[in-house]
Amino acid sequence: MKPYHNKGFGWAFFWVVMLMLVLPLAGLMTIDDTWDRLVKKYTDPWKSDCWETAKHERVCRDNNQCKWFRNFCHE
Repeated sequence: MKPYHNKGFGWAFFWVVMLMLVLPLAGLMTIDDTWDRLVKKYTDPWKSDCWETAKHERVCRDNNQCKWFRNFCHE
């Protein structure tokens, strides 16, 4: 008796995850404006000149003094 091997398990697992989770999720995201809201939520802060601090104050690049990137900003 030869020992059992897991040859091909990685690809099989990859395709099961893709077909059962990723593709249906992507299909559901096309309903209404879910993709647009997701992209706007996570890409706008990177592209914008203004953002919101932890205290929910609106801060812009041109009127602040930030110590580290967008953290610890004050006017």
